[in-house]
Amino acid sequence: MQRKNSPSLVLLVAFALIALCVVARLLPHPPNFAPVAAVALVGCLFLARHWQVGLVVVLGMGIGDALLGFYDLGVMVTVYASLLLPLAARRFITPSPTALRIGAAAIGAGVGFFLTTNAAVWYFGSSYPPTADGLLASYAAGLPFLKWTLAGNLFWSAVLFGAFRLGARASRGESLSTARLLPA
Repeated sequence: MQRKNSPSLVLLVAFALIALCVVARLLPHPPNFAPVAAVALVGCLFLARHWQVGLVVVLGMGIGDALLGFYDLGVMVTVYASLLLPLAARRFITPSPTALRIGAAAIGAGVGFFLTTNAAVWYFGSSYPPTADGLLASYAAGLPFLKWTLAGNLFWSAVLFGAFRLGARASRGESLSTARLLPA
């Protein structure tokens, strides 16, 4: 997967990734089982600039939130910022986008999302006391969501990277029946 793509293809892929973020949030799904982190990770390989990836993520979330409803501003800003964490993995996954590197980045993004967003719920909300015990209680309450975040990140990363790998091989005329999804 290279990042030198035609502008029309980049625009088409960006719109498709935004649409995936929105539609996946609107359809019934387990909590936090969303493609947003995977969209950011695959965007790191397909889109040339960080701001393009960030714009895709923010638009996908923003349109979804406009349809589903907004929430506490402090928590919402933290959620959006946390969903940009995969951009930090660009240098880790781009030299050799193996399944292991992508999986590690997906898990790292999920753990980072868990840590930052639960801290934001504790800090900005009124459900937990402003103490260390309150923060720990917020993290404990968030554990059921963590498993779905990690499962979603891994599932959607496999789907998106697999689709992009198969598409790249098909565009080169290679047989998809023998195509490996990622380089060894």
